Parts: sequence; structure tokens; C-alpha cells
Amino acid sequence: MGWIIFILVVFAALLFFWFFPVLIGGIPWQPTDMRRVRKMLTMAQVKPDEVVYDLGCGDGRIVIAAVREFGAKAVGVEANPWLYLVSWIRIFLLGLWRSARVVLGNLYHQDLSQADVVTLFLFQHVNDHLEEKLKRELKPGARVVSYVWVFKNWEPSQVDTEGRLYLYEKERGRENVG
Repeated sequence: MGWIIFILVVFAALLFFWFFPVLIGGIPWQPTDMRRVRKMLTMAQVKPDEVVYDLGCGDGRIVIAAVREFGAKAVGVEANPWLYLVSWIRIFLLGLWRSARVVLGNLYHQDLSQADVVTLFLFQHVNDHLEEKLKRELKPGARVVSYVWVFKNWEPSQVDTEGRLYLYEKERGRENVG
């Protein structure tokens, strides 16, 4: 009888963490492994006190790594209320609330003008919809690192084919993003 309850609990967790976002127009949670998280932040050359935004932050692992390992300030944006809560609790328990925060909401409605770095692991159609927003809102010198999915109309400044990571930079003084 205990194993039936366990299976139901696992099924309920999967429903909320993977399928719930699809019902609200998002994507299912697909955690990025920590080796790749560090590679993304290193590739973007995150510096202390820079502001990192993680769009679709899931459990907050990129936000936490940006603060703890790179000395950045970080903001996670998450539409799934359950993952938002997980991220918020992790940030709170780790004592990172002064440098890290998570926002419950739609990534399309977030002001990204303060971002020095934007990280994302979304789907291609989401990247396609984000292109103009990022081009319009990001300041010169801002970097975008995407895992797996590209920005079709942008030229990456660096590609890690093995890790499937793409770095884009908004150059100072002229547009090269878009």
C-alpha cells in the first residue's frame, strides 16, 4: 500500500513540475546540469556585481551559482508557482536573498534593461518570440547565453558545440544582436 502512495506522490510532483507549465503556456521543467550551468556563466564572463537574469529559472540553480561562484547579483524569472517556491526557499535557506531574488511571472513581461547577462534554456519558439524583446531592452555589452536553442537572426560570438551553448553579445555602439 505504501508504494502506491509513493507512486501517486511522484506522479503528482511530475504533473506540477513538468506538465503544469505547459497548461499555462510555458515549457516543462528541464533542469540544466551543474557542469553546464558553470560553463554558461563562464562563457558569459560573469563578473562580480554584474546582474544575471535567468529566464525560466526552475529551481534557481543558475541564480544561486551566479551569486555564490561568480559574485554576481541574480534574478530568476519563473512562471510555474511550484518552481518559484522551490527557488525562493533555496535562495532564502542559503542566505542569498541580498544578492539573489526570484520573480513569479511571465518572462515576456519582465524588464531586462538592467541585465548584464541573460541565461536561458527554453524552446525554439520561445527564443523566437524573445529576440525582439532582448534586442530592444538589453544594454550595450550585455550577453545572452542559450542552452540548446538558438536565436535564428543573430550571429553567436561563441559556440560550444559539445555543450550546445550559444553566446550572443550586444556590442557597444552598434547592434550585433539581431
